[in-house]
Amino acid sequence: MKTKRPIIIGGGAAGLSAAWTLRKRGIKAILFEANDRLGGRLGGDRMDGFFLDEGADFFCSSYDVAFRICQELGLPLIRSDMNLGWYRNGQWIKTTPIKSFGALIRNLPALWKLGLLSAGFLKLARAVKTESEYLNFASDSRIIELDGEENAGDYLKRIGLPESLKTTLRGFLEMTMGDVDQMGAAYMRTYIAEMLLKADQIYVPEKGAGELSHALADACGADIRTSMPVRRVVIQDGSVTGVLTDDGLIEADAVICATSASKAPDIIPDLPNKVLRVLGKVRYSRGCRVVIGLDAPPLPPGWHGALYPEDDTPLLLDRSINLPACVPPGKSTLDLLVGRDRAEELFPLDDQEIKRKLLADVRRNPPPGSNLPGDEEGLFTRVYRWKEAVCMGLPGMFKEVVEMRRQLNRDLKNLFLAGDYMRVPSVNGALASGVDAAEEVVELFEARPV
Repeated sequence: MKTKRPIIIGGGAAGLSAAWTLRKRGIKAILFEANDRLGGRLGGDRMDGFFLDEGADFFCSSYDVAFRICQELGLPLIRSDMNLGWYRNGQWIKTTPIKSFGALIRNLPALWKLGLLSAGFLKLARAVKTESEYLNFASDSRIIELDGEENAGDYLKRIGLPESLKTTLRGFLEMTMGDVDQMGAAYMRTYIAEMLLKADQIYVPEKGAGELSHALADACGADIRTSMPVRRVVIQDGSVTGVLTDDGLIEADAVICATSASKAPDIIPDLPNKVLRVLGKVRYSRGCRVVIGLDAPPLPPGWHGALYPEDDTPLLLDRSINLPACVPPGKSTLDLLVGRDRAEELFPLDDQEIKRKLLADVRRNPPPGSNLPGDEEGLFTRVYRWKEAVCMGLPGMFKEVVEMRRQLNRDLKNLFLAGDYMRVPSVNGALASGVDAAEEVVELFEARPV
């Protein structure tokens, strides 16, 4: 009997979780990754005892698939308590996780200054709490039931948020999520529910989120081929027969395309028109991340991060505060993150120039008592450019994706799409989509004679 051969295109979170799921079901896949490294936006860099997150750096409370896979792989998780500084109206405001009534009382002055005690925010918080069974990143999320045509900006305007609070939320959301005036209102409320209202329930692998991609790659048992892009998926008579690479045609009994939505049509131009139409409407935010290795903490004592909601000054993170295992003893890192247009401006520049410009932005209003490095200082510098950072979850996208999946299942029985856009966009959504695609491959192989 012929061995069934599944091929996975893309070695990010979705592709790796698909390979791991197939491995658990006794099926070895071939995984092709166009880049020279695995992980995608869940990637993690390792160097000289430092563990760096290239993209994603936390797991929200509803990341059910991420938590399950970490448990399966024996990857310990620790809670990430975020002590944050916010630069608003010319002054620094510090917030700490609210895990008790006493912590709430201590945070009241800061919450008031940030507008988080305004009537508008309390109205938003009540709405989010009422809809909590729909607003989460879990694999069985029911967000589609709230998915409408209203974008986040119009929603915030409609519920009457004061301008000061809009500034706080826009700065917080647009750093990673993209344009508030494009993302869907339901998706925005999900992010607020998880990141603001459940800030004390954020978890991370002890050496960073990127360690999950390393653990998956080590355990999935796939034939992994990096620096080997798939040029085209070959479809004949309504069925996938293989993929074309620079080495020629490789036959396949099923294909999981675990790329971004924008890359899938280039690889599979013969997709049904309705599927191509939906993929063409998916949008991603942009991001740029600079990581500097240091001999001393860069932020004020105990600060995990510092935000500048009013402008494009980068978000600052010291991951070693929460994750001491991610750095050698006595060392620290400084992460500088920007999104949207500011990130795109930086993409063409070399790494050192990006570092210089972002540090100059921060030095205009540095956190009090900080110890920021000079332009030429640091044990190392790594720059990660993300032209597609996070799927923005546009209004109506969730409903369209569900219909797109039905269309694909009707027209091509052995081709499956995976990626964060296929679920509630997040690391968990990407992982869940890979797991589900792999399970569909297993069902196909069990039902079809060879």
